[in-house]
Amino acid sequence: MDIYKLITLNQPYTTFPQALYKILKEGHCWIEWNKEGTKIRYNDPERLMRELQTLGFKAQDSASLSKNFNDYGFKRLSDARKSRYDPYRSNWTVFAHQSFLRSDFDSSNNIQRRRARRPRVPAKKSSPCSDDGAW
Repeated sequence: MDIYKLITLNQPYTTFPQALYKILKEGHCWIEWNKEGTKIRYNDPERLMRELQTLGFKAQDSASLSKNFNDYGFKRLSDARKSRYDPYRSNWTVFAHQSFLRSDFDSSNNIQRRRARRPRVPAKKSSPCSDDGAW
């Protein structure tokens, strides 16, 4: 099993974009497509996390929700957490992805989770008193 997919039990929505598409398709008032079907927005992150949890995902808090959007390459266009800086003063968070389109569910199946970067190995610090073979 691919460790980079969200692990779920007994549900057909194995990736975050597929689950997100399903939630959008249900027609909730707190999450919706824009007119063109190229962007999504939501104003209730707690509700979105609960919906994802019912589909078997482990969205625990807004940080893990943001991480899922980021891991799958979605771009944040507006952030309700920073609405005081938003010229529209909205309480909606807006995301977009070039392959996440209302009119083309199949393209959402091609959205891959980006692989985690390998952690950088910190340079070994040597003290002036250590015998590290530099002599």
